[in-house]
Amino acid sequence: MTDTNPLIALAAYLLAIVTAALLLRAVPNIARHLKYSGENRYASIDGLRGYLAFGVFVHHSIITWIFLRTGVIEFPPSNFYSQLGQGSVALFFMITGFLFWGRLLTQGRQHDWLAFAVSRLFRLYPLYLPLMLIVFVTVFYQQDWELKEPITQLLGQTLAWLTFDRPDVNQYPQTGMLIANVTWTLSYEVFFYLALPLAAMVFIYRGNRLQMALCLMGIYTLYQLVGWEHSLKKHYLASFLGGIGAAYWIRRPHLVAWSQTRLAGIIALLALAITFTAFNRTFRPMPLLLSLFFVIVASGNTLFGALKPRSIRWLGEISYSTYLLHGFVLWVVMQRLPLMLELDARETWTFLPLLALCSCLLIIISSLTFLYIEQPGMTAGKNLLQWLRQRRKGGKSLVEKTAR
Repeated sequence: MTDTNPLIALAAYLLAIVTAALLLRAVPNIARHLKYSGENRYASIDGLRGYLAFGVFVHHSIITWIFLRTGVIEFPPSNFYSQLGQGSVALFFMITGFLFWGRLLTQGRQHDWLAFAVSRLFRLYPLYLPLMLIVFVTVFYQQDWELKEPITQLLGQTLAWLTFDRPDVNQYPQTGMLIANVTWTLSYEVFFYLALPLAAMVFIYRGNRLQMALCLMGIYTLYQLVGWEHSLKKHYLASFLGGIGAAYWIRRPHLVAWSQTRLAGIIALLALAITFTAFNRTFRPMPLLLSLFFVIVASGNTLFGALKPRSIRWLGEISYSTYLLHGFVLWVVMQRLPLMLELDARETWTFLPLLALCSCLLIIISSLTFLYIEQPGMTAGKNLLQWLRQRRKGGKSLVEKTAR
């Protein structure tokens, strides 16, 4: 069956990599950005991101095809295709845990929490807000611009979407399926960001016992608040621990030295292969094999060069766009386009060309949104941070002058 054949995923990956390589040649801005980005960053993790985001796209492509043929939304029958989604998300959580806990370990009490808060807001929302607008416009277009619910309910739905929940909009059934429901992972990311200062107080800064107890209570309260509508699952959150463990791992020179050996690369690939072929679910129990794979990659192992090519690094650079936008691109190409062209997307030889088109189109669109939405958004965040710091300095100077 096509939905269990790994060659489909291989072909899609090759198309994405070739598209990225052609963009690097054709668009000077991309090559220039890639040349100057990545300083003081983990190149192997940048490469890994590209594989992960596109893996989630392939995972949802197979789910879409199953849905088109059966009318049922379910995990692919193949462990490999099931893990392309789940395993990729688990590794994304590990990357988050690794990067931000690592910064805390390095900076300690000098960690700039204001910069952290501003950077996270301007990382998540500049692309998410236009996507959310597209979803709402699509819903009303599909319903001939008819308002089916009171404005107050629509405002409530809007607020829920702004916090990455996905209620049905204006009675449009399964609105979240327009974007493959990908925003569920952002709730976990937001919980991690909000809990990070409290966790730092407990495990890194280590105040008195009362302070630590209050921080633990604060973490539990956040856990309940962020998961108000749909409870956050503890076994999903456990993936962040794999990244936190890696942050400690790379601070042991002898472990890093071993992780960069050929043997470690082979062990990492074996751990990944076993996870993707022997198991249908990643998150139960805690993905220990994926954690082993991740600590080796986080230590700088490029897996025999697989994480080094410029095209892969570009896929990593645009991974947030790829992850966030692929569901809508899939919906347009796999469900709307066939209706317009009177094609049957359930047929194998219709589905495969559409998947090829989707693979290339997704990389092109993601590259454009990164350059013209994500990057300006991050720059705006830096400018806002600079303005806030200058204003705070000005306020301190005024206080000092008054005191004199």
